[in-house]
Amino acid sequence: MIVYSCPDLIFATKIRATAEALGVLTRPARDAQALRHRLEQVDDGRPNEPVTALMVDLDLGPLALELLEQAKRHNPDIPVIAYGSHVAKEVLGEARRRGADLVLPRSAFVARLPQLLQQYADKA
Repeated sequence: MIVYSCPDLIFATKIRATAEALGVLTRPARDAQALRHRLEQVDDGRPNEPVTALMVDLDLGPLALELLEQAKRHNPDIPVIAYGSHVAKEVLGEARRRGADLVLPRSAFVARLPQLLQQYADKA
C-alpha cells in the first residue's frame, strides 16, 4: 500500500484516482498519527496493507519533513517520494538531506505518477 500526504484535496484526488485506475492500493495520511497507524497496520475497518512507499507533498511545510523522518525511523527501507514547487529549492534540498529517496518538482511528479505508483506498489 502506498501512503500519500497532500494538503490539496484536488491533487490528493488525482493521486487516488490514478492509483485506482491502475489497481494500486493507496491510503491518505493527513498527520503523524494517521501515518503511524498506516505504518503499524492498525485496523481501521479498511484495507491496511504493509506500507510500500510514502508520497509526501512538501507544501505541507514542516509536517512534510516530520512525516518523511517518521517513515524512515519506522523502517529505513520504505521509499519516500517528496515533491514540491520547482522554485522551492531549499525545501527540496532539505527533503533530500532528511532522507527522501526521490525528490521531484511537482510537474515531474505528475508526469511520472502512474509509473511511480506501479513501481512502488510492486515493492511489497
